[in-house]
Amino acid sequence: MSASGTKDGTGTVRIAADPGFATAVAEKVTDRLDGHRLASGTVLRAESVSLPLPPVESGRPDMETWASLLATGGSDEDQAETITVCVSEIPRRVGSRPVLAEIVGTSMVVLYVPSFGMRAVARRAGAVALTAIDSMRRRDDGSATAPDHPTPATGLAHWAVDSDHDILVAPALLGRIRMVAGMIRTNRPWRLVPALSGALAAATATSAFGVFYSSIWQMAASMSVLRLTWVSVTALALITAWLILPNGLWERRTRRQTGVDRAMYNMATLATVLVGAIVMYAALFVVVGAASAVVISPEFLSAQIDREAGAVDYVRLAWLAASLGTVAGAVGSTVADQEQILGATFGHREAARRRAARSQLGTD
Repeated sequence: MSASGTKDGTGTVRIAADPGFATAVAEKVTDRLDGHRLASGTVLRAESVSLPLPPVESGRPDMETWASLLATGGSDEDQAETITVCVSEIPRRVGSRPVLAEIVGTSMVVLYVPSFGMRAVARRAGAVALTAIDSMRRRDDGSATAPDHPTPATGLAHWAVDSDHDILVAPALLGRIRMVAGMIRTNRPWRLVPALSGALAAATATSAFGVFYSSIWQMAASMSVLRLTWVSVTALALITAWLILPNGLWERRTRRQTGVDRAMYNMATLATVLVGAIVMYAALFVVVGAASAVVISPEFLSAQIDREAGAVDYVRLAWLAASLGTVAGAVGSTVADQEQILGATFGHREAARRRAARSQLGTD
């Protein structure tokens, strides 16, 4: 009896995922696999479980630990007949090539979410999972020894062998950039905004000066687009640095020995925090712009800037006020929810998964 099929023509697939974006991907992969009929005629029955999948200290996946955590419940025969699909947020690479999927033995498939980049992640992950499961089924039947073709959803990706495991790797060209983009997508930077409530409150209070004080109106009207741009860039740089450095988000040699991995993690962290700051900045810009349009009449603004005021002047005012508010928000970010900020980066989520895995293994 194969690992993917039973006597009644059905095959059970358990899908385990890291909490977060990987879980959302796993849910869609489950829907894709459940009820799917393989070329052999086996009908898949997919079920999902939520379980942190801890990496080892080097950042590489620990397959033995994963197998120990997943092999709970059911008879030995049931376990042998079940294929496990692990949907992990671990960034896995071989050299400069991102690893999209890995086939482990005859009953485990691992999908590495960051390697899929930022576009159509769940759809492509589901297609890769089906390819891998069908390959294992054909291998059990003796009709194939390894996946020999990429699915349409993976483009130029191809199957290779690493440490006796079949792996699906993306092209090396721009591979690291693609993986970092996938890491940023997995971090879901927009979810960082609620953690910046203290920064947003301080920024909003400071930006109110732009609405009620005419000196800022005059300053905004006299500034060029280039100067306003530099002010906003400086403000975003300040709040990004203020969030990263005091909260210990920057990966150091003591935590991650490989320079390439350390650089990728830091790039993902920097972009994640910067995107969160930009979202906050954009929200502040809209609020200040709307408040300015309501509170300040065109006639009064014209009198203050000694010329006829137009829509561009309101944009300049909101632009400068939002920038000044963002600088003040950097100070306010010190009272933000640190756990949420830490949770927006891979390194700290890895540490949390290791603690959870050690605790679970210690009680089993």
